[in-house]
Amino acid sequence: MGGYGSGRWYRWDSKSTTESLHRIDIRWLKEQGYLRPGAAGSLSWSSRGEQTGLIDYRMGLNRMVLNYCHRPHGGEWEGVEQAISFDQTPCNYGGFRTWFLCPRCGKRVAVLYGAGKYFFCRHCYDLAYASQQEDEATRLIRKARRIRKRLGVSDDLMEPILLKPKNMHWATFHRLRREAEQAGSLGRIVAAQRFGLEIF
Repeated sequence: MGGYGSGRWYRWDSKSTTESLHRIDIRWLKEQGYLRPGAAGSLSWSSRGEQTGLIDYRMGLNRMVLNYCHRPHGGEWEGVEQAISFDQTPCNYGGFRTWFLCPRCGKRVAVLYGAGKYFFCRHCYDLAYASQQEDEATRLIRKARRIRKRLGVSDDLMEPILLKPKNMHWATFHRLRREAEQAGSLGRIVAAQRFGLEIF
């Protein structure tokens, strides 16, 4: 049985984010070959070189069973066994995609989160993505940098975008460059207004 439980896996902010929690992604499990019936092992998480979570799992025909320890705030450690069922949907070009069925609401989901005693989907735990809690300036600047990365240039918003990436259409290049420049400029203006500064 795993040693670290979900009682230490998160901090409550104004609203916990998916990035701050331990998660189990069924796509990753499939890539690792862990979904085959009879497979068993441990899943662990770490932060800055220190282990922050450990659970044991075993795979059945259409489900996964987790075993781990959980400690409520200030309480005693308790053993938890949780069964999570799978579902499948056909892909457009053949084969099937496997999903978790959230043990609480029954929705098909790819990721479950350890925000409490059990692993449930982000909707059941009312979790936000970190990007949903960003202020407008941060969101705009992040958008600009994401586009600049796609264009193969530095994330320095003051550096001009001059060269078109190989194999990119000119129309796409001009559109992306315009979007990056607009998002970067507006992000700097919003940030400056928040701190009472002026941009010339």
